Amino acid sequence: MAENNIITTDLYGRRTIYASVEELTPENVISEVNSALVIHLQNMIEEERLYWYRRGIQPVLQREKERNSFINNKAVVNHAEEIVSFKNGYFMTQPAYYVSRRDEVQDKVDLLNEYLYRSGKHSADDATVDWFHTTGLGYIFVEPSREDDDEETPFRAYALRPQGAFVVYSMKPGNEPVYAANVVTNGDRIYLDVFTRTNVFRLNGTYKGQLATPEPDVAATAVNLVSVEPNIIGEIPIIEYRYNSTNMAAFEPAVCLLDELNNILSNRADGVEQFIQSLLVLTNCQIDDEDADSIKQKGMLMLKSISELPAKVELLSEQLDQQQTQTFVEDIFRRVLSICGMPSQATNSATYDTTGAAVMANFGWYQADAFARNTEDLFRASNRRFDKVILKILKQKGLLDISINDFELQFVRNETANVQSKAQAFQTLLAAGMHPVLAAQKSGISNDPVADMLMSEKYLKMIWGDPNQKKEDQAVGEADIIEEDNNNGEDEDGGPT
Repeated sequence: MAENNIITTDLYGRRTIYASVEELTPENVISEVNSALVIHLQNMIEEERLYWYRRGIQPVLQREKERNSFINNKAVVNHAEEIVSFKNGYFMTQPAYYVSRRDEVQDKVDLLNEYLYRSGKHSADDATVDWFHTTGLGYIFVEPSREDDDEETPFRAYALRPQGAFVVYSMKPGNEPVYAANVVTNGDRIYLDVFTRTNVFRLNGTYKGQLATPEPDVAATAVNLVSVEPNIIGEIPIIEYRYNSTNMAAFEPAVCLLDELNNILSNRADGVEQFIQSLLVLTNCQIDDEDADSIKQKGMLMLKSISELPAKVELLSEQLDQQQTQTFVEDIFRRVLSICGMPSQATNSATYDTTGAAVMANFGWYQADAFARNTEDLFRASNRRFDKVILKILKQKGLLDISINDFELQFVRNETANVQSKAQAFQTLLAAGMHPVLAAQKSGISNDPVADMLMSEKYLKMIWGDPNQKKEDQAVGEADIIEEDNNNGEDEDGGPT
């Protein structure tokens, strides 16, 4: 990218931070945190650039031209905002919630969902999803509520800015978190709350530099250990969420193409303006400044030709081939949509089948869904750490005793897509004798099969009958057949025939 620009770095995803020790102590906490801060600051600079890139501060705004510098349009086509907004709405169409994995715990899972709603987790999820689509990473902080608010809202969840939080992982297989930190800067000071499973370390230190500069250069150093307190929860309360496995933003893989689109649009605007401001060429004519000003005001010129040297006036202009340029723009834009997992847009010349699943296939919705499902898996993996924290809080407060294996996180998306096909598959599976919960799960007709089938139990029995009663009738029938076979094998006196 161009020099002297707020967006100058090459962007390849945020770096994962690893610890050189498996446990923080008062003796090693400062040195370990300072080692992590070096990588965090690199990530922070890139996250800040991506954030402002999404806001519209993009390289084209600093472009310079060597020729015809007086015509220098700077147009930003903010596809980054378009991509992030679509990803946010498509991934989190409705708030994620917990579904039970067994009938017996449905009431407990319903109560857990109620606590989740009251805690602000849904709002925190929305903000975190927005952050990791923008910067590649997002963070949620969870803590117990005050004593006077325990029963209504036993815990609170907040989204943290990724520029001010980081998680450090173990280098052992599994890469479990070793500690996490919340970072606050104030002038030339930095304050850190560092959380391990056993302790909370509070540190302060020095900070210098600015992010919003052409050459961002920041430095931070932890200097003093202010206090050490026990972690009453017993879990690390800061959880890191990722958009993809490379910690890249949703639009980051296509940044160079987005910059090229901005450059092309700016040059097209220059071409139009340059045509309008074409130079007037006078051949075999002599005019002074006063005549030139008169031409500008009146818009006309009176010439007298000489036979040997005829006078001639013409405009020096050359138009840009807009049709070929538009083809180039459309090709780049299609590549951007494909790279970022966005639905495509049909052109006027394209003909597609616009019925049923064909729309999903032809316009890239399957690809968008595949990207979202990949993010779902990563979100669930991180959210299990969130689950461990809230379950410990609820158990410590004596409000809910439930195992982490009794529920899982469910995302609601495309509830009515291909609903007729899903309903037919559900009926077929039921007719084949499959359990209603399994049939609802495999057909995709329900996002919460256990709860939905429990609610629909009496209606299913009305249509399909009671499977338990069918089993009893079948057992009775088999017993009658066996008894009849035994009777057929004896004569009237009870002896063998």
